[in-house]
Amino acid sequence: MKLSAIAFLTLMLSLLSGCASQPPAAPDWISGDSAQYKSAQYLIGRGQAATQEEAKDRARADLSKIFQVAVAADSEDVQKFKTGPGVPGQFESQASRRITTHTSQIIRGIQIAELWQDPATNNYHALAALPRLQTAASLRQQIGQLDDATGNHVEQSRKASDLFLKIAAASLAVDSQQERDSLQKSLQVVDPAGRGTESQWNSAKLNSDLDELLKRVRIASQVAADSTPGFAEIVSGALAKAGFMIETGQNPDFVLQARMEMADLGFQDGWYWQRGVLEVTLSETGSGRVRGTRRWTVKSNAPD
Repeated sequence: MKLSAIAFLTLMLSLLSGCASQPPAAPDWISGDSAQYKSAQYLIGRGQAATQEEAKDRARADLSKIFQVAVAADSEDVQKFKTGPGVPGQFESQASRRITTHTSQIIRGIQIAELWQDPATNNYHALAALPRLQTAASLRQQIGQLDDATGNHVEQSRKASDLFLKIAAASLAVDSQQERDSLQKSLQVVDPAGRGTESQWNSAKLNSDLDELLKRVRIASQVAADSTPGFAEIVSGALAKAGFMIETGQNPDFVLQARMEMADLGFQDGWYWQRGVLEVTLSETGSGRVRGTRRWTVKSNAPD
């Protein structure tokens, strides 16, 4: 049977319209769970932007928020640890840096799993994914290493005959568990069950043991006679903040001598500058033995 030209043209138009490509459907992860990256196996984040790179960055940031909340909580714990009565806080900045470093390592493991461009808006959508299994295995390995390190430090503290060596080892044990606590919180985020790995060490007991050792150090502070007003209070306050018992009598076991020399560098580029050196020396009162000396370069400026 032959078709007329009009009938043939009508048929072709209908076939073309039926076969015309429809806008591709949005991936399932745009507005819901991903069938490929299931929540039991992956942590995911989503990002949307006008460019691919910005969409990827936003997806990583979306996923990173989970761990950033843990970092904020850990940093707050470190601050509480620092300001607690009778508890040494000299490891605050070190612990905070390590918490941030561990979190950054986790975030670097985040991969951009999928990228999709919306044909209607031309915006890009990115899916960031972090595999739970591999990340949890890495965290458990690091936690195990810190638990082993804690045990070694505790044993060294118990065996040391020198009080300051005891304190140094006990401080490292506390520091290791502070670092471990941050990894445990990250592991609880990654672990689908939210359990993580329980520690064999009691952080409160480690802090208490360190506090008792610090209280055994009867120490006094001395500053140079020509020191800046208020410098003596700063030095004694630093010792007390570190958890040491300040000896106000005539027979301290140790003396911390502090000296700070500042030189005026004059007015430069709209600022007044000073530079100097801070030096502290710890000595045994009875024998006069110097246990150690530390020096720091000091530089300061102000508009007046």
